[in-house]
Amino acid sequence: ALLDGSCLLSVEKIHLLFNHVSLDYILFVGRFKKLLFRTFANMKTIGFKFVLLLALQLLGSSVATKDVAEAYFNGLETSEKARYTNWLNTNFGTAYSQHSFLSTASASGSGAAVFWKINGDEINFAIAARATGWLAFGISEAGGMLGSDVVYYETANPDQVVDSYIMENRAAPLRDECQSWNLISKTISDGWIILEVNRKLDTEDHQDHKIVNDAGGFVAPTRLIAAWGDNPSMSYHGTNAARNSVRLFADDSVSVKEALVTKLTNASVGFFDVTENNYQIPATDTTYMYVCKTADEILQEIGVTETPLTLVGAMPVISEETKAYVHHFTVYSQPSCSINTLDRSLIYAWAPGDEGWALPDHVGFPLFEADNRQAISVEIHYNNPDLVPGQMDSSGLRFYYINGERSERAAVLELGDPTVSLYGQQINNGLTQYEFSCPGACSSGVLQQDSVTVLAEYLHMHQTGVRMTNEVIRDNEIVHTSKADVFEFDQQGAFLVQQEPFEVKPGDAFRTSCYYRDGADFGLSSQEEMCVAFVMYYPAKAAGNFPWMCPYGLGIPVCSQELGRFDLEDAQGLDRVFGASNGKCTGTGDGGPTDIPTLSPNVNGTVDDGETSSSVRAGVNTVFFTTLIGTSFLYLTGGL
Repeated sequence: ALLDGSCLLSVEKIHLLFNHVSLDYILFVGRFKKLLFRTFANMKTIGFKFVLLLALQLLGSSVATKDVAEAYFNGLETSEKARYTNWLNTNFGTAYSQHSFLSTASASGSGAAVFWKINGDEINFAIAARATGWLAFGISEAGGMLGSDVVYYETANPDQVVDSYIMENRAAPLRDECQSWNLISKTISDGWIILEVNRKLDTEDHQDHKIVNDAGGFVAPTRLIAAWGDNPSMSYHGTNAARNSVRLFADDSVSVKEALVTKLTNASVGFFDVTENNYQIPATDTTYMYVCKTADEILQEIGVTETPLTLVGAMPVISEETKAYVHHFTVYSQPSCSINTLDRSLIYAWAPGDEGWALPDHVGFPLFEADNRQAISVEIHYNNPDLVPGQMDSSGLRFYYINGERSERAAVLELGDPTVSLYGQQINNGLTQYEFSCPGACSSGVLQQDSVTVLAEYLHMHQTGVRMTNEVIRDNEIVHTSKADVFEFDQQGAFLVQQEPFEVKPGDAFRTSCYYRDGADFGLSSQEEMCVAFVMYYPAKAAGNFPWMCPYGLGIPVCSQELGRFDLEDAQGLDRVFGASNGKCTGTGDGGPTDIPTLSPNVNGTVDDGETSSSVRAGVNTVFFTTLIGTSFLYLTGGL
């Protein structure tokens, strides 16, 4: 079996063709590859080494991930996928090295396939969807339409793409002042549109989202969206809309999920799950469901009688059959499993495509150490626009833990109004800003001479929130700003800011601003409002016997926030960065065909006739045989 490449490939295809990887299976494949490499090192015969190398290549990312891409659109017959499959065979591994599937919330297997490759300071994308009229693709701030940077193609205007953006209005996108996207190629054939486009990672245009390095750690993945239709010009997409979160900069030699599972398995002594148990998703458009476990239940489940336990990481557990309906969920640590509790602290906010996180090796998050942290709850938002009945879900979160502690404790600093001291107060109609200021004397008193590292920030409002920021102010200058320029509660509940870890020093002040449109009363439900910034940092700091906090309304000496309320005349008062005009159009395109190197046979932006040229086929074959001969030469000369 070790020498039979087809056998090895079929083993891995078990999970690839179903687009679903169990955590235990990932570990098995990783250990199996290690066994193959050890066998390879001990082999003496050149012929056997050569055969085994081919087997190892079959287990590698180039072939394996192509198999995953072939399995996309699994609701279609092979003949219906022929145009997509032909394009994939020609382009994957040469023009594009990575890919993901953006799923719709309706029929299983429907959505858009996205391919990409980063070249220096530019990125090339290809988007494939079942459509005949138009196709739109976007980089989204929160995962939905609002606040998204969109490029779209219409068959009514076949020789260009349009760079656009969407603010709060769900109508047609607004055309960018700077056209930053270039059309590379398009294929329109047999019920498919396959669009290939290119832009700079950072266009320096405020109407575009900068594409940041999202490779790992606590940097949030990049949120992608797509929509399509059959009219020649863009129109309402209905259920033809899809989304996912991906790591564009991740190493394509190993999946993000596989790397994270390996890291957490090696770093922990075990895990426990807080998930639904065959919950029947209602046949309604939107449902919020709550599941909770107490510390006693969890400790009994894992067979541990003594604490402390330390959380070192977490991963979502998503039911494959119902993943299209799980829109997002938020996870809290709280005193008990009472639903109506004010005293809870956010641990995690998940949205599709987020594979989870692992704390740095020396950092841990203590569990169940305090009386007010004796339960873990998960609030799941289900989205069922087609009102499909009878869907049973068991999604939630998996927590990896160790016994005892690590050298540094992580903690969550809560800013704004985490205790909802404004409970019952009504927000004015129109646009309103609530600004909470935590003085520098607070961090001076708590931190003393030490700095702390912020790993992640979650910004939390409810349904009438339209923008939120959290600023760090040092010596009267803003040194860091986290923001949700176009906040959309329905997408994530708590917005994980896409940013690198940063440092907070003694004397730093915080300013947390929440902006509302026709706001409701402050309160606990999703129909009421909140304003909280959750700042996960290490090492944990305390003020006396209490964790470091700076809430509004509790009157804590030194660490007590001041509140400013402002009615805004118009949207200019929101001070949004995204969507603003900065008058700079550097290194941008005109939306027309680009002169960058050829990525596919239909290089002139013409409609593909469905045939791949013989020269391209010859080129692919030449590359394959050159690689084969080169590998053989290295073996014969001892190079390997």
